[in-house]
Amino acid sequence: MSSQERYRFIRSEMVRRGITNKSIADEADVSREYVFMVLSGQRKGYRVRLLVAQKCQIPVQTFFPDTPAQYLEAA
Repeated sequence: MSSQERYRFIRSEMVRRGITNKSIADEADVSREYVFMVLSGQRKGYRVRLLVAQKCQIPVQTFFPDTPAQYLEAA
């Protein structure tokens, strides 16, 4: 799956559940731009990855298969 396809998949799940980049950014205390960069694959942002997956109630590996094992669950 290309990074653009992955971004579209993640965003479609977020939209379906009423989750915005702003809500993720506010909760993670980062900018909306940073959330976009994580979702589009430009940044790693493991904390943001985990938060997005938790909010969507989908395993992190489904959205981001390259996430290392130590970042798959909350600390």
